[in-house]
Amino acid sequence: MIDFDQPEMVATNGVTLPVFRGGPAFDATDKPAVIFLHGFPEIAYSWRQQMEALAREGYPVLAPNQRGYAGASAPEGKENYSLACLTGDIAGLLDHYGLEKAVFVGHDWGAIILWSLPFYIGERVLGCAGLNVPLMRHYPSDPISLFREKLGEAMYIVRFQEEGPCEALFEQDIEKTLKFFFRKPKASAAHKQEPSFNASNLDLISLFEAGEEAWGGELLLPESDLQRYIAAFTESGFTGPIHWYRNMAENWRAEQAFLVDGVLPKVQKPCLMITADLDRACPARLADGMEALCSPFERVDLKGCGHWSQQEKATEVNTALLDWLLRHFKV
Repeated sequence: MIDFDQPEMVATNGVTLPVFRGGPAFDATDKPAVIFLHGFPEIAYSWRQQMEALAREGYPVLAPNQRGYAGASAPEGKENYSLACLTGDIAGLLDHYGLEKAVFVGHDWGAIILWSLPFYIGERVLGCAGLNVPLMRHYPSDPISLFREKLGEAMYIVRFQEEGPCEALFEQDIEKTLKFFFRKPKASAAHKQEPSFNASNLDLISLFEAGEEAWGGELLLPESDLQRYIAAFTESGFTGPIHWYRNMAENWRAEQAFLVDGVLPKVQKPCLMITADLDRACPARLADGMEALCSPFERVDLKGCGHWSQQEKATEVNTALLDWLLRHFKV
């Protein structure tokens, strides 16, 4: 069993991150190390079921609480949460453990970091498996401007750009905040088509303020797991985590350094994309056409699943990951 109460504290890239490990020692197996990257508002614990499943099959696994999150360094200033910083943290983890390369798995914001790794530290990447958030083409203009134009000022990422109000709102009652975020579709919703990706669905702050009766779905986490997340965000607050969003325009500008003839070069690594048909924030169709961006490419579409795929459909995600790993990273 992986001990999520006793992390290794690892100094990397000017910060210190709690890291949770399982499986065999890195030098005791020919199987690749697999590193899991969490999203918002999550922690390494969100990967508990995948880490246990892969460790049982002989894969060395690790997952950090990333910068700004529980137990990790949280430097002041949004500029300290750019993709250059976040991918640099991962490179430092590889150096710390003496790993030349690894397979990476990311969900939500962790998937944004994941799909950036082939460009920032491509020589350290064996393969990429992303959940819910796909590899995207380079936007024609910075994403914050696009979100503001297409989805309005109320779109949650646009509202996140102002430092202070949203974190204060979320920190007033952290239990309420986490009950709002960690919801899954009710079983009766499984037959419905993917929700519309529109402004009303993405005005999360107004929905949060409307109260639980307006939220829909049902609580994802059992009480014991919910308490673990409450403790994590009571410790960290939300400023560091939301700072990740405040670098999206700068990340877009930095990405221009990787363009070749105006487009990102094709990622020539084994890539797996796992989508969820009931994810409001990241509809499955966002991954359409991704086969043109990376190769070899595979896709698994989860049915009756919302945004928190690895926790909602752990068995299906574990099966997809193990099957993909076995075929592309044979010992």
